[in-house]
Amino acid sequence: MQVSFKVAAMAALLLGATAAFGADAPQNGVSVYEPAFFADARPNTAYDMIGRLPGFSFTNTGSARGFAGTAGNVLIDGQRPTSKSDDLASILTRIPAADVERIEVIRGGAPGIDMQGQTTIANVIRKKGSSTQWVVDATENIFKDGHTVPGLTVNFTEHDGDKTFEASASRYNSFDDSVGDGTHTVVNYDKDGNVTSTFQQKAHTSGAGSGGGFTGAATLPMWGGTFKANLALQDSPFYSTATYFAGPNTQYLIDDSVGRNLELGLHWNGKFGNLEDETLVLERVGFSKDVNSSSEPGDDEVFRSSSTTDETILRETLRYPFTDKLTVEGGGEFAYNSLKGITSFTENTNAIPLPDANAHVEEKRGEMFGQGTWKITPELMLEAGSRFEYSSINESSDDKQTRSFFYPKPRAVLTWSPDKDDQVRLRYEKVVGQLDFGNFIATSNLGGSGVTSGNSQLRPDQRWQAEVSVEHHFWGKGAIVFQFIDEQITDVVDFVPIKGTSFDAPGNIGAGQNNQFNVDFTLPLDKLGLPNGRLHTITNVQLSSVRDPVTGTNRVISGERPQDFEASLMQDIDSLKSTWKIGYYNCWDEHYFRLDQTQHRRVIPPYVYVYWEYKPTPDLSLHFELDDLGSFVYENEFFNYQGDRNTGYLLFTDDRAIKSQPRVFFEIRKTFN
Repeated sequence: MQVSFKVAAMAALLLGATAAFGADAPQNGVSVYEPAFFADARPNTAYDMIGRLPGFSFTNTGSARGFAGTAGNVLIDGQRPTSKSDDLASILTRIPAADVERIEVIRGGAPGIDMQGQTTIANVIRKKGSSTQWVVDATENIFKDGHTVPGLTVNFTEHDGDKTFEASASRYNSFDDSVGDGTHTVVNYDKDGNVTSTFQQKAHTSGAGSGGGFTGAATLPMWGGTFKANLALQDSPFYSTATYFAGPNTQYLIDDSVGRNLELGLHWNGKFGNLEDETLVLERVGFSKDVNSSSEPGDDEVFRSSSTTDETILRETLRYPFTDKLTVEGGGEFAYNSLKGITSFTENTNAIPLPDANAHVEEKRGEMFGQGTWKITPELMLEAGSRFEYSSINESSDDKQTRSFFYPKPRAVLTWSPDKDDQVRLRYEKVVGQLDFGNFIATSNLGGSGVTSGNSQLRPDQRWQAEVSVEHHFWGKGAIVFQFIDEQITDVVDFVPIKGTSFDAPGNIGAGQNNQFNVDFTLPLDKLGLPNGRLHTITNVQLSSVRDPVTGTNRVISGERPQDFEASLMQDIDSLKSTWKIGYYNCWDEHYFRLDQTQHRRVIPPYVYVYWEYKPTPDLSLHFELDDLGSFVYENEFFNYQGDRNTGYLLFTDDRAIKSQPRVFFEIRKTFN
């Protein structure tokens, strides 16, 4: 494999300025940010503080099965949160900033630090004193057409030395910010590519849900270590509509879904001499149901699906410091997962057979892992090890079968820190994707791509990743991070035609590659005339390539977004106890390739927002925000062929373009001690 390291050479041109971390000088690869570092911003929560760390890009909790592959890049008191249902961003939002003693940022690794598979992590250290806090957080979204989306959360936190008790109850309303009024345009073609007719109609879409959740957690000293138990309950219904107006021929599309989850986690961490032990038990059960319907004169279609899921995880990790420069760890994880899914599709009350319509999937997966972190010199750090994954999947649908997979997943990260402001990281790793059980049963989008079959023959993709990252800190709170990743992919997951049917499904289409180039830039503006000002930009470029199974030509991988760009300008004004911010997002576009159809989804910019936050007292915060001032357009265009894309001609295009609505967002946050 050839990997370009030109990124490192380019970035090295920026490493000449004399600068200093805004944090205390790094010790053993750890930079410490005290509360004074964040004082100008008057943060409300630990999540607000994480957003102010120079050169740090937050990664939220993942949704993969098991525990190892779902870690975010933030620890709390040195430990990864036990919960998967309660995502990391929500957990950090519930930690008051006043409870944070400091935040440690570990770049590249450090002896005794579990990097959770990340190259950079933040560790939020909470105060140990006694305190009790209630926080009430009320929000309201008001859209241009007058409809509102309110929310209310009540959080409780009590500290008593090493004991912590937490609870949160929320009533929220979720929404789709791309809904509104627009057009639906259909253009028909003959086999020579000539337009034969064009039809356009007005369109209106809506999407909202009202749900609730409860989380509770207790952290206690036990058996010479720390024991934590957490409970999470979630209910998240959602109802969306699309109407295409054509007088008596008006088409109505409805999608009515609900998801419910319950999770219980138990976690113990402690030491036996110098040996650190971490044990985790997690149980999750879930239920989901969806009814997707399309109705117009002479054609009524209804797709129904429901599924129940169960996940049990047992994980054990042991760490031992041989010296202050060398730490090794090892352990194992066992996970049991199951899904029972039922799907049906009717057209004008006639049942249409679906491949793998009723599926029962069970997975037993075990993973052994071992790695070491070695501080070779004060400037050089090596983290290396491997995981070994074995899984057995039993499937019962149209056919019954058992499949087994075994994947070694080696990983090595070499970090060079020539001084306190600069760091270069090299990573080489095999990353194995995870089968989405939802791909084993049929799904639908009657307003566009139609019905997608399930595929019980799906295999996980495997990616060899080579990464080089260059990081430079300057001007106290400034940072620039360059990252280049080269991926060589086996068993790319995309769409494949199902033999003997008119459906396609998620499947493996062969080898592919993907290159990513990312830049995270934070520029303090004090020296440029804007006191306590900050310019922050994030640029991501992605180029993928795979051989199309229908046409035989190279193309991008379905769903991959080639570029993203975000920019924000903000200022903390201490005399007004306020912070203002203006932000811009260039939005995204993506393509999908099916047997007889291609799809182009995109959001046409600009997306612009502004906000003002006022904190008159330490226990009261008022937030006012104007979102989507440019009213972006959400466009979903389908290119439909007569027969497959390789031999058929373009039959018609179906374009839905919806102009979104600006909205006003209010938030009032009050803390009671």
